[in-house]
Amino acid sequence: MRKNSSSKLRVKNMPRFLTLSVLSLILIVMIMMSLFFLMTKMAAAFHSQAQILQTSSANSSETNAPKSETTNNTTNKNIKADPPPQVNNADPFADIKSRLRSGDTDGIKVVFLTFDDGPSDDTGELLDTLADYNIKGTFFTTLHDNDHAKNMYRRIVDEGHTLANHTSSHDYGLYDTPEAFFADVDALDQFQKKITVQDNTSRIFRFPGGSMNSNEACIQGILDRGYNYSDWNVSSGDGCADPPPSDVIAQKIIESCRQHDVSVVLSHAELKSSSREAMSVVIETLQEEGYTFLNMEADYTYPRHLEL
Repeated sequence: MRKNSSSKLRVKNMPRFLTLSVLSLILIVMIMMSLFFLMTKMAAAFHSQAQILQTSSANSSETNAPKSETTNNTTNKNIKADPPPQVNNADPFADIKSRLRSGDTDGIKVVFLTFDDGPSDDTGELLDTLADYNIKGTFFTTLHDNDHAKNMYRRIVDEGHTLANHTSSHDYGLYDTPEAFFADVDALDQFQKKITVQDNTSRIFRFPGGSMNSNEACIQGILDRGYNYSDWNVSSGDGCADPPPSDVIAQKIIESCRQHDVSVVLSHAELKSSSREAMSVVIETLQEEGYTFLNMEADYTYPRHLEL
């Protein structure tokens, strides 16, 4: 009887165990489903938030891009607004002139074309030639009191050449009487000032025949009067009554200039046709070789045949 009773008890307990197991399984499944649903929602929310952040970042970049471009443009504008260092182009020969004043003339290749004894009937044509090449020369004039000469004095100054003093009379005999010599120099100085309406002349002087024909008293007196005097180291050979042909004159000047850093070329204002033709050849040839043509100024150093 106990055996049967025990069996019944076990039979009756089996459904309860099964019921509990099913309920637990259902509960577990529900919990897992809830967790899965919750995780899905969270993942969706996270993904949505990530898209929002990404979109926001992209928009921010796009918004900032124009600002960056604006900044760059502003910077560029600021750069353009600042003017570059200004180069003084008022005088293209300023550096060369500075070297002439300081005595730094090694390899400088400067030529001074000088013309003695005018103005003459040929001075106008000479000035035309210099104007064609935009070259400035130096004119050591004497006193010529006629209308044509007066026009030439003015034209020499007006066109930017140097009007220099070569005495009024070009009289070598005045070297023997220095006071008469100085009076002759002063007479031309006053005449040039009157004709050209210039308060100050160039204070450049050349002794007739060069300083070797002068003497110590005359040279010292010229220096004491504030003149800077110049002889020459290149001669055109056109001062004689029958000058050489133009090609000979040109070649002589060119070859002589090549031997000097600073060349002072002696020519004469009363140019024969051969001399006028030679000037063009000289200028073109030496310019192609890198030479600079200048007119004289009072504070340069020039060749002198006689030094005190």
